[in-house]
Amino acid sequence: MKKQLNVTVVLVSVFLINCGNETDKPDISKYEWQFSTPEEQGMDDQILDSAFIQADFLEFVDGLIVIRNGEIIAEDYYNGYDENTPHNVKSVSKSFLSAITGIALYQGLIDSLGEKVLDYFPEYIYEQMDERKYDITIRHLLTMQMGIDREANNDYELYNQIYYSDDWLKSTIELPLLSDPGASMRYNTFQTHLLSAVIDKSTDKNLLEYATDNLFNPMGIDIEIWEQGPKGYYFGGNSMYFTPREMAVLGYLFLNDGKLNNQQIIQSEWVDLSLTKTWDEDNPEWGVLTDYNYGYLWWLGKINGYDLFMALGYGGQLLVAFPTINLIVVSTADHNIPPDVSQTQPILKIISDYILPAVN
Repeated sequence: MKKQLNVTVVLVSVFLINCGNETDKPDISKYEWQFSTPEEQGMDDQILDSAFIQADFLEFVDGLIVIRNGEIIAEDYYNGYDENTPHNVKSVSKSFLSAITGIALYQGLIDSLGEKVLDYFPEYIYEQMDERKYDITIRHLLTMQMGIDREANNDYELYNQIYYSDDWLKSTIELPLLSDPGASMRYNTFQTHLLSAVIDKSTDKNLLEYATDNLFNPMGIDIEIWEQGPKGYYFGGNSMYFTPREMAVLGYLFLNDGKLNNQQIIQSEWVDLSLTKTWDEDNPEWGVLTDYNYGYLWWLGKINGYDLFMALGYGGQLLVAFPTINLIVVSTADHNIPPDVSQTQPILKIISDYILPAVN
């Protein structure tokens, strides 16, 4: 296990790579993590060390970081990755999109979460369209309650159907509704791609420029790659590339009510709303995750009785924050896996068996 002590992160100029195109980017102040030891932050070094041994044993983990009280106390990287290597964070991108949406809302670019989605896309209204689609709101996209089918049905057949179409927005809007908007949560990434396009249409910039100016730069992080759909909109809720340390900054931002380095980047009211349950009843368990629910593009629940909020990406990309003990755990992993392979649960079990028990 690597333990970082008294490390200074220098300010650097970087290039933003977007789908193979490099664009000069102005210098920004990189977020400077502080470094400490497990003992100094009230954690057992030997128990914590076992977490990293287990992560290495799994072979698919690319990076693991543990942060306590705002300081990195342990991290290690595998499979050729290091602290400077950006990683596809998959659906962890959704929680970044939640933050971007909150900023746009409080800047008045979006009037309210009750705005109707089809008002932004009149070109996709078609004859004999299900009338209920006129009732789909921005809030429904944030809570996965648009009413369309789950992307994972039939081994992600629906996901692939939309992904390989020539218009993701049109394909999503034309999907049949299985329930009234707002009646049921069904996880489908292309709901958040609609959200991405809504924000894009609300600003005088594309979404990448808007997010960079209003979220990424103030956070002191760089988005290295962000995939674009066939119509040029950035992939809402997927395929952002960050280093694990940059992922962790988002968790720390939400742990601190939207404030970082004495700057209020996200309104605290949005943080509270984002981490509010949207299901009437908690689901009992998913492996070691219990009492789980869904907020505004964040997962909520408990592990070992500790409340958490979590950004969860396919294949084991995880950002898990435990507010009551001021703890953040970040993992990245190989995401080129078939749908029937679970890598998330083994990583969550490392948190349950080794990281949380290390808290004194």
